[in-house]
Amino acid sequence: MRTVVAVTALFLAACAPGADDDVTTTTAAPTTTATTSPANGSACLSGDLPFAASGPIAAIGGDSGDATVLAGIRWEAHEGCERVVMDFFNDAGAPASTVGPAGAIAFAESGVVRITLPPEVAASAVADSVLDGSLAQRAFVVRDANGALFVDIHVATDTAVEVRAFDVASPIRLVVDLRPGSGTSLVIAEPSLADDTVVLAPAAGAALYPLRVTGYARSDLAAIRVRIYQAGAIALDRAVSTIGPPDTWHSFDVRLADGPSGPVELYVGAVDAFEEPLGGVSIALELP
Repeated sequence: MRTVVAVTALFLAACAPGADDDVTTTTAAPTTTATTSPANGSACLSGDLPFAASGPIAAIGGDSGDATVLAGIRWEAHEGCERVVMDFFNDAGAPASTVGPAGAIAFAESGVVRITLPPEVAASAVADSVLDGSLAQRAFVVRDANGALFVDIHVATDTAVEVRAFDVASPIRLVVDLRPGSGTSLVIAEPSLADDTVVLAPAAGAALYPLRVTGYARSDLAAIRVRIYQAGAIALDRAVSTIGPPDTWHSFDVRLADGPSGPVELYVGAVDAFEEPLGGVSIALELP
């Protein structure tokens, strides 16, 4: 096992929410339910590996590995903590024995823990999971604009959360432990979720141009729309492709250089045959 707490600034920049450069993105897959385990002690509190509330958490894995498929995401309850476990297959469909370089970073301001997967892991048997925890609540498997996979674990936004991450061998697994932190929650920009769309930014409230809209969409959407409504009328409308492999969600990163000022409604999601919003996420913003 190789665990390094000090992670380079390059890793931090690569993992930032909405770090894709392309305006268009791709897609997603059917939802799944996380496996749960009964409370069985404090395995996720043992050892001397430190927990952290934000920033780079760990560099995990080896220089290379035989893991090529994310096989599943499991949630476990333990006394005083929770654990999320990621399993992997190799090309033969058997449990993998090693995994290439991966990483973990906590975005405390949005309540997201991101696990970046090595380039060899190019497919997933799970697109998302509803976790049963009071700390770990949802997990999304996402492809970025370059095709690389990452897993976003959405954590509780009403309490402080600390995390650590490491790998376990025989077979290889990536483990994320979560425990209650001290003080109050650090979340100030909670993501907005719909059945087929997740918006990481912006959060409701005051915002500035250029307005950056980031998140991910499910794979059964041919496209999403990024719209700004003002006084009930469409003031800005941008189409974003969401066509791609069906095994994961796909990230989008849209930059709006300018637009209306004052109170507006940002809509991100699908539209129907009459160009009317269909599900999706609506966010109230105040723009200069």
